[in-house]
Amino acid sequence: RPPAGWAGAAAAFDARVFGPDAWPASVWRHELSDGAAGVYLAFVDGDGPHASAVPGILALGGVSPGPEAEILTIGVAESWRGRGLGGRLLDELVSAAVREGAETVFLEVRSRSEGARALYEGRGFVPVGLRRRYYRDDDALVMRRDVRR
Repeated sequence: RPPAGWAGAAAAFDARVFGPDAWPASVWRHELSDGAAGVYLAFVDGDGPHASAVPGILALGGVSPGPEAEILTIGVAESWRGRGLGGRLLDELVSAAVREGAETVFLEVRSRSEGARALYEGRGFVPVGLRRRYYRDDDALVMRRDVRR
C-alpha cells in the first residue's frame, strides 16, 4: 500500500488519467489511511515505494476485499500505456483480492474505452451489465471474473 502521504500525488495522477471523474485528494487520504479496507498498489518511477520523497506514479490501482471484490480504480500514465504495465497491475490486484478471499472480482469500465475493455477481456473478465451515465460522458460496462480455485 502506498503511504498516506502519497494522497496528493495519487490525486494529481488520478486527475491526469481520469480528468473530471478523478478522485479528489480527500478521498485518496481516506483510501490510503491505515483504517481503509482496500488494497492499493502503485508502480513508481524513482526509488520505489519506500522512497523518502513521493516518486512519480506510473500506474495506480486499488481493490476492495471480500468474496465479491471490486477493482476500485486502475490507471496507467499515458506515456506508459501499451507496455504491459496495466496488465501487470491488474494481475497483482486480482491476486491481492484472491489472497483476501475473493471468489469473484468486479469492475466498471467506460463503455467506449476499447483498449481497457480488451485488457479486461484478455484477463478473463466478461460483461455482465451496464450502468447508464455512470461517468459524466459515458456509460459504465460492469464486468466480472470468477477467481474461485
